[in-house]
Amino acid sequence: MSDLPYPAAAGPDLASPGYGLDVVGANEPALWRFLQLLWKRKLLILVVPLLAAGVVATLLCLWPRRYTATLVYERPLSEREYSVLLRRFYSRENLDKIGRRLDKEGLTRYARSLDKAGTEESFQRLIRFDVAPMYPKRLQTTDPATSEQISMFQARLLLIRVMGRSAQEVAGISGVVAGDIEEILPLYDIRNSLRESIQEFKKLAAGIESNRFTLTLDLEKEKAKLEKLQGLGGVPAEGTDDGLTLQFTDVARSREFLPLSYQIRAVQSRIIDLQETLTSDAEKYKYYLEVLSLNDKLLGQVEESLLTDYTVPQFLGFMGEQLRACQNTAVADYLKSYTRKTENLAQVNTRAGEKPMVYPLAKYVVQNSVLTFIVSLMAAAFVAVLLEYRDGRRPAGMPER
Repeated sequence: MSDLPYPAAAGPDLASPGYGLDVVGANEPALWRFLQLLWKRKLLILVVPLLAAGVVATLLCLWPRRYTATLVYERPLSEREYSVLLRRFYSRENLDKIGRRLDKEGLTRYARSLDKAGTEESFQRLIRFDVAPMYPKRLQTTDPATSEQISMFQARLLLIRVMGRSAQEVAGISGVVAGDIEEILPLYDIRNSLRESIQEFKKLAAGIESNRFTLTLDLEKEKAKLEKLQGLGGVPAEGTDDGLTLQFTDVARSREFLPLSYQIRAVQSRIIDLQETLTSDAEKYKYYLEVLSLNDKLLGQVEESLLTDYTVPQFLGFMGEQLRACQNTAVADYLKSYTRKTENLAQVNTRAGEKPMVYPLAKYVVQNSVLTFIVSLMAAAFVAVLLEYRDGRRPAGMPER
């Protein structure tokens, strides 16, 4: 009879097969036991990865092939200009314009895909922008010269990659995107140019308005001075007393020392100069106001058309109508000059080749299948270890589930 009040609980029999490892196996190297485990679960470890790789390869082979084309523009772009271009292209109003053009070309499915795309990643699966060379990364630097060089860096090429389901679809989409880049988006640059021109001429007109009072006051002052000088009576002889000749480095400030006749002539010359300045300013002011009116009309035409399918050639035609109706020669010359500038803004996008090459995208069947096999093999090995651990924890005689 034992001295203990209760019988001792029987511990697990480490040598029993139900515990998972026998005494001899516990002393074997871990690598050897792992290899035995792999051999024991060889069907699971081989069949699952092969099946997964086969499914991936089959799906990739049966999946419809995608095609792509790349539009290349030889256009210098700073990082800020590139960011503005992307925001303009992916704006809601511009995507709506592209969608309407795609519908006209019979590419309704692609137009719906653009309309449903809600993130930058989804847009890039359809239309992707890149530049070459790439912009340098922003570094934390206190050197002003280095910071300025980074800010002044410009890419030389603008690359626009279009993806679609067929070669015909990609060719049609490329034409629509190229038309948008070359004929619609420059309207935003034209609008900014018109706004800058309006600000410039407003400053010029404001300067004339600001100087008009001062010039008028100076003119009245000079007229009063002339009247008083002429009222002094007898005109003295030319020159100074005792044959003394006076020399001045600044006649305008020292003319009160001149003989009276010279002073009268100087005042008269000053009056004439002020009168001509006022007359010239009046002509300039009239010209500035007419140019401002013209620019306001052009800007209104652009802003009213930004939400429509209005193009740069249509705007150039509108300016041609304004030129034919213009009666002022100076304003007509300004409009001709601005027409040339607008054409330059539209021609800044120089495309490298009119018809880009359309080619199929690689499916990478072998690479993806091998990657799937490796990942599945690791997962199957991990599952085999878990199953072996579960079997080892099960008490002897308990059936497997």
